[in-house]
Amino acid sequence: MFVKIYGCRGSIPVANRTTRKYGGNTTCLYVESRAGEAIIVDAGSGIRELGGYLMQNRKSELHLILTHYHWDHLQGFPFFVPVYLKSTKISIYGANKEAAPKEALSYQMSFPYFPTITLANLPAQFKFRELKKVLNIGPVRIQTMEMNHPNYTLGLRFTEGGKSLVFMTDNELFYPKNKAKYRSFVKFARGAKVLIHDAAYSDEIYPKKIGWGHSTYSQVMQLARDSG
Repeated sequence: MFVKIYGCRGSIPVANRTTRKYGGNTTCLYVESRAGEAIIVDAGSGIRELGGYLMQNRKSELHLILTHYHWDHLQGFPFFVPVYLKSTKISIYGANKEAAPKEALSYQMSFPYFPTITLANLPAQFKFRELKKVLNIGPVRIQTMEMNHPNYTLGLRFTEGGKSLVFMTDNELFYPKNKAKYRSFVKFARGAKVLIHDAAYSDEIYPKKIGWGHSTYSQVMQLARDSG
């Protein structure tokens, strides 16, 4: 499994001296299987740069998984060049709890919010699928788990060849009125080779942000230790 982070910020893209190392784009993760399947997680502003990589490497069959429909996880989609090509075949997966993925993206690209083209008029070939407990894309097995976030959000565990990557975006590990208990997150991440997890706050800021659906870096380090 090849993994690259194209966007790791929340809320809005940022461009200043502090973002030089990790970049200032909002959430977008790229996972490529050994067999070459192209899997994208979230369509934050980082997906624009990913589009260039996919075109250069002639990736025309794509899988896009949306963890949830907050703006910072969708805002790059209208600028994702592959969807403007007739040769692109893209399967888009998302939960149907609060909105379906087609509904969320259609709303984003409707007039007057996006003035040039609607989702229905994009040249690419689309398939929309509901994201459930388990999804298989080629040799990659993808398991999902609901996160602690104000809107319905899914974490993902990718497994290929006995090795796992866990991606938990927008998750509050210790929210007192949580939907999921901390021990369930430990179980979901147990033994993963790589853990990528929301770490939006410092410990000093967090008491003022309880219930906002995000964690501190020290809480995430505890999860990494507890899940091995």
